[in-house]
Amino acid sequence: MKGFQNIFLVITLFIVAISCSSNSTSKIGLLVHTTQSTRWQMDIQYIREKAEELGIEVLLRDAEKDENKQLEQGEELINAGVDVLIVIAANQNTAAGIVRNAHRNKVPVISYDRLIRNSEVDYLVSFHYEKVGALLVEYVANRVPQGNCILLYGDSNDGNALFVKNGITQKLSMLGANEKLNVIYETFVDDWSYDNAKHKVNKILDFHPAKVDAVIACNDPLGIGAYDALKDHGYNENEVVITGQDATEEFVSSMKNGGVTMSIYKPIEELAHSAVELAYHVINKEEVTGLNSTVNNGRCDVPAMLFEPSVVDATNYKAVLN
Repeated sequence: MKGFQNIFLVITLFIVAISCSSNSTSKIGLLVHTTQSTRWQMDIQYIREKAEELGIEVLLRDAEKDENKQLEQGEELINAGVDVLIVIAANQNTAAGIVRNAHRNKVPVISYDRLIRNSEVDYLVSFHYEKVGALLVEYVANRVPQGNCILLYGDSNDGNALFVKNGITQKLSMLGANEKLNVIYETFVDDWSYDNAKHKVNKILDFHPAKVDAVIACNDPLGIGAYDALKDHGYNENEVVITGQDATEEFVSSMKNGGVTMSIYKPIEELAHSAVELAYHVINKEEVTGLNSTVNNGRCDVPAMLFEPSVVDATNYKAVLN
């Protein structure tokens, strides 16, 4: 009888061990500032794809562009027992509160695409955004030796918009392009929005009589909005060189119809997969590989993994995007 009890005890312990193992799946908390964008939908898809491959559960929260809501969601995910937070910040300054709360609970934080400022954030996974700006200028300067240009920057509250603007400004000066390209108007565009870009460009064209030869727009919606405004003012297809960023399906459609001329391709799949792999290494206390830079966020030099952008236009989009 005693032998039977011992066997029963061993079996019971084995079942408990299996049960505990099945409940010990690693968890990534993914805080997204908005899911209402083709660009961010791509990131989410790729993050989930790699997490599933590595056996990691992803708990997603959409802040709907509300920084306070995102702070609450961060706390919710920490209380839910996530092992790592990946944060696409709704506000790159106030998201420091998410980092502080996470660290109080010994949860590492990966700043994804958007650098969380003034915090001890653990890692940044992003792109060389100043190079994005430089590539936009190089492309336009090679195709418009002289002419009038509109500059449409992204949302002034987004640090990446400032990085891109710095790249544009530096490259214009370096090439002497600002002596050839007459910038008739430059402005930030709230929310990186098509509607806001179209409205602004319509206003510019209403009050500025000079012919526009180029629009350096810092993402695809801005470029498409600019094109539609130009079309409303009598411009023809392919008459103006117009840039974009993210190489979305909307860009390809616009380009085929004579709208946006080029876009900046960023390897989003590689970015997303690398962020999850980084989280995996952190969770398992393994050596972190792939870090290639540091970026100062106003408080510390954040270890960073930065990816290279490249130009996409009618000559190479099929090869690059397919």
